[in-house]
Amino acid sequence: MKRRLLLLPVLLLAACASEEAPVADTEADALATDDAFVADLGTVVGDDPGDGPVLFVDEVLMHPEQYTDTPVRVAGTISEVCQQAGCWFTFQNDAGTTFRVSVPRDGDGYVFTFPTDVSGRSAVVAGMLTVEETDVETLRHLAEDGGASEEEVAAITEPERALVLTASGARLEGDPQNT
Repeated sequence: MKRRLLLLPVLLLAACASEEAPVADTEADALATDDAFVADLGTVVGDDPGDGPVLFVDEVLMHPEQYTDTPVRVAGTISEVCQQAGCWFTFQNDAGTTFRVSVPRDGDGYVFTFPTDVSGRSAVVAGMLTVEETDVETLRHLAEDGGASEEEVAAITEPERALVLTASGARLEGDPQNT
């Protein structure tokens, strides 16, 4: 009888051990489908990025090396937009770290542009992530286009390596009539 009582806890432990959660696949964990997030995104600029799994800004910023030189779909909240032409915007995480989403050029113009009033709205963007060396002149130009003061622009004195998502298209939150 004692053997049976001792066997019961061993069997229970074995049963619990065999029902362990599966080991997470890091690439699969990085991708998520947040239907509530994507559902309100209606305005398409450029090519429609489509539906399905997306990377969120935090994941891209935590592991940029995993996604560099790879086509991706990234979801986040737009923090700043080019006020001159709508040729770029930035995504920002809760810690304040940003990366730029840029529109490719086609000859003398841009393939498409973003509305200049979408700061604070959600977006899903498809494109290619790269790490770029941005020279001082371009950084100053970007700062001016973002509405930086003369002092802020003048304070830019060093080139910067930055993560850039060159967009093939995006789906933006809001009504196309109001963007």
